Amino acid sequence: MIAAHETSVVAVSKRTGQVLAAGADARRMLVRAAADVVLMPTVRVGRPLTVGPHPRPQPVLAQPKRQSTSGGLFVLLCAAMAALSILSQQSWASGAVDAARSALAPAEGALASAGDQVNRTTSMFGDVSALRAENQRLRAADEQLRSQVLALSQAAKENDALRQALDFERASGFHTRPAQVVGRGPDAFSRTMVVDRGTADGVKAGMVVVTGAGLLGRIDHAGPYASTVRTLADSSSPVAVVVVNANLQGTVVGGGDRLRLDVPNPSAIAVTKGDWVLTSDAGRTYPPGLVVGEVTEITRGAGSTTDHSDVAWVNDPARVTFVLVITDFTPS
Repeated sequence: MIAAHETSVVAVSKRTGQVLAAGADARRMLVRAAADVVLMPTVRVGRPLTVGPHPRPQPVLAQPKRQSTSGGLFVLLCAAMAALSILSQQSWASGAVDAARSALAPAEGALASAGDQVNRTTSMFGDVSALRAENQRLRAADEQLRSQVLALSQAAKENDALRQALDFERASGFHTRPAQVVGRGPDAFSRTMVVDRGTADGVKAGMVVVTGAGLLGRIDHAGPYASTVRTLADSSSPVAVVVVNANLQGTVVGGGDRLRLDVPNPSAIAVTKGDWVLTSDAGRTYPPGLVVGEVTEITRGAGSTTDHSDVAWVNDPARVTFVLVITDFTPS
């Protein structure tokens, strides 16, 4: 065993791996020894070195030092930028600068065009969003206007009904009690209606009910705050009438979805289409002169003395919303 106490080298055989000499002897041996001898550094001080067979040592190769290039590259870039800045300010370099600018002009134009295209695209997306918002706003405004139109239309109808009612009251001279229709019968032709006036308002059974257009029916039952109106559509409510142009007396009877006019005609005076039918004073069941409707169809059997005609009622039961109850007429 050899203890090395100073920095030295040893001569090692490449073939056998044995230590042949150490220190200066090893260096002298390397000069005159064969090519299979190699010098190896010794271990640190205090570490024993075993001479004898052992695994073949590997030569120690010097590792190249890594030199950082980042600092140099940074300095080079800074120098290049400074040089370009100085050159751009020199009059003698203006030609080179102009040439560089001319060479870069197409690229600059392309970049500007691309930028404009991007701006147009983004502007288009913004316009689409704005148009969608405006479309939603217009739809909401349209729905609001439709609601207002419907409300105004309903108000106009009510105003027309009120105007007709006032005109009727002034023309007829009767005292009336206005009432609102709050219900209708289950049948399609509305043989009955319910109004929001009753005995507490002076409304009684048997009173005549009209609209501004003409005769509607009669109060069938009166409660304290509501009443039932039996209209002309009911077959149990016949009305004595007069045909205006023919000056013939007849009777209007309801039933089904229409009014029927029966006119005895012994004098063979024909009822004509378009003639108006009004209440007569026969029987004093209704005030005379109330409009009932207009003759639309005429049926006359061979040898018959009675004309049967269809009458278009001036009141549409499905559309009546406002009525007048005549309070100062007492039927016979």
